[in-house]
Amino acid sequence: MSCRLIGVLAALALSLDAAAQSATAHLAPGQLRVAEAALQRAEEALARGDYAMARRMAAVAQTDARLAWAMTDWEPLRQEAEDVNEEAVRLRAQSLINP
Repeated sequence: MSCRLIGVLAALALSLDAAAQSATAHLAPGQLRVAEAALQRAEEALARGDYAMARRMAAVAQTDARLAWAMTDWEPLRQEAEDVNEEAVRLRAQSLINP
């Protein structure tokens, strides 16, 4: 059972790494951090030999990772993030011109 669980955790870690390198890190950073924390707790539980807790925390991490990805795919959220980014760029440029 632990070999399968190790594989699940490894796949989840790869998925979270990919999310951290994508727009998800900018559009759903809080949810991504929650998923990463749950993965860490799952890995700690696995190291202790607490397979039941490791499975539960892996499921939590997977659910939170899916939510983070889904939030990234939601067009209103993506547009709002782009608008905020454009405003930040404008304000930075303005502060450089008028220090």
